[in-house]
This record gives sequence, structure tokens and C-alpha cells, in this order.
Amino acid sequence: MLVTLITFISIFLLLYLTEKRRFLNAIALGLIGVYIIRAFIMQYPLLLPNDQGIISEMGIFIMLGSFPSIMFILSIAMFFNSKVLLEKEGRKVRNLMLAIMGLSFVIMMIWYVFVIFIQIENVLWHILFFYAFLIFGYTMFLYTSVLAYAVLYHFTPIRYEPNYIIALGSGLIGDRVPPLLASRLNEAVKQYKKYGERPFIIVSGGQGTDEKVSEANAMKIYLLDVHDIPVNKIQMEDQSTNTEENMIFTKNIMDQHAQGEKYRSIFVTNNFHVFRASLYAKKAKLDAEGVGSKTAFYYVPNAFTREFIGLLEMNKWAHITVFLIITLFIGLLLRAYV
Repeated sequence: MLVTLITFISIFLLLYLTEKRRFLNAIALGLIGVYIIRAFIMQYPLLLPNDQGIISEMGIFIMLGSFPSIMFILSIAMFFNSKVLLEKEGRKVRNLMLAIMGLSFVIMMIWYVFVIFIQIENVLWHILFFYAFLIFGYTMFLYTSVLAYAVLYHFTPIRYEPNYIIALGSGLIGDRVPPLLASRLNEAVKQYKKYGERPFIIVSGGQGTDEKVSEANAMKIYLLDVHDIPVNKIQMEDQSTNTEENMIFTKNIMDQHAQGEKYRSIFVTNNFHVFRASLYAKKAKLDAEGVGSKTAFYYVPNAFTREFIGLLEMNKWAHITVFLIITLFIGLLLRAYV
């Protein structure tokens, strides 16, 4: 058992130390967590079989009762967070992501109680629940794995001095920098001063349909007016419309500015966005690690859920393949038992 755990940890460290900006790293970390939980359950006396090979009644109660209880507590927390977010950030569909996830938790909890505790004998209901449980479990495994790895990546220190600090844009209010974007710029300035005011700051973001100016222009004005950054230390990338373009277009600017010399950079975004942005940096072949700025706590769970959906989209074919394998497996069960 210990050898297996050491093997899992060794694989994770190999992946992590060779390239931190990789989705597979999150999967490897999640597998370590699953193995540790499995080992704990196997060693926990209440869940071990007795001399007759039958799991204790207390163990059965804990296993069967913990799942709906956890689902209920998490769903209440998700609905409450969505309520706070709607009150503070407005009634927008994107602010309901966590509530939708909470609803899925409630559905799974009710279905679980219906199938397990009411003792439904129709095998079709059990197989369909098993199917839903596999899909739900796979999604929750990915979610918790990505969350754990995103936290690890966020707190991993950067051990090099950058030549450029990239501040990634987000939405404006007209031509004003809102608090979310201001937190990114404040962190960029903090990093700029940390490295002795030597790096250049590149503000990156185009103009949206509801914005009076480009995000880069508003960000530059903010740095000049609020932080008194010298104008010659600020460069603008004002054509991008998403994070992927932020990285690609900014890399072009740095390549031209560096004039063939080697350089390194860091990018600054909100803490919930750092991991996904790092994957886009890797995709753009940009040698840059991420730094996260502080975000209001009530905003993070819903925002991270949107980030998670974005990560699924980035690797959609792998997840579709897993979904098809699960579906094929359930199809074989249905053919065998129904």
C-alpha cells in the first residue's frame, strides 16, 4: 500500500517539476487524494468486515448516511453563496453557476435516498442511478482535483525575476476600472515594486461592445493616475478579446520589444483564474507563470465554477471519451440485467 502511494506521489512530482502548467497534474494530484481516502476507509475499524465477512452495521450506517448528508450541506452552502452573489453582483445567468451545481447535488441526494433507502427492487432504477452517479462522481473528482491543484499552483512561489509583468484585462464599467480589474493592477504594481521597478508592465485587453475604451487604455490610465507608474514602463496590447488572445498578442509585443534577447515574464490575474490562464500561456508557448490577486470571498466559488467549465471545454474531447466509455459500460449492464 505504501509503495503504491509513493509511486503515485513520484509520478505527480515528476509531472509537476517538469511543467506546472498542465491539466494532467491536477488529475495526478486527485488520484493521490482518492488513494489516501481509500486507504483510510480500508483501515477504519468501523468499515472493516468482522469475522463472518460482514461489514458492521455502524459502518453501513456511516457509508449510506454520509453521502446524502454531505450533499445536503453542500447544496445549502451553494444556494446561499448564489443568493449573496446575486445581491452583490446583479441578476445575471453567470452568477447562477453554483446554484445550478447545488441543484444537481439535491437531485442526486433525492435519487440516492429514493433508490437506497426505499429499497426499490427494479434493477433498471439501480443501473440508471449508477450511471448518474458515475457521471456525477467523475465530474466531482475533476472539480475537487482542479480546485486542489489550483490552490497549490497559486501558492507556488516564482523563483525568477521577470522582464515583463502582464496584467490581464477584464470588463470595464464604461471607461472605468472596476474593483475586480483594479485588484489585478494593484497586484501588478506590487510585483513591479518587488522586482525593483525593473520589469515593464504590459496591460492586455481589447474593447468590448459595451465599453467606451479598450481595457488596456483604461488600465494604463489607472496605473498612471493611481500608482504614478512612469509612462515608459507601460506597454499596451489592446486587440485581444479573451485570455488566449491576451497571451498570444502579448507574446508578440514582448518578442518585438526584446529584439531577439531572451526574456521571462509573469502574468497577473485574479486568484480563481490563475490556473486556466497558465494553460493558455503554455499553449501560446509563453514562458510565464501566474500570480493571483485577491478577490472578494463571496465571488470566488461561483467564479471558480465558471473557470472549471472553461477547463472542461479546453479538454472536451478527453472528457467526451470518458463519458462515452461510461455510457458503453452502462449499456452492457442494461443488456445483461434488464
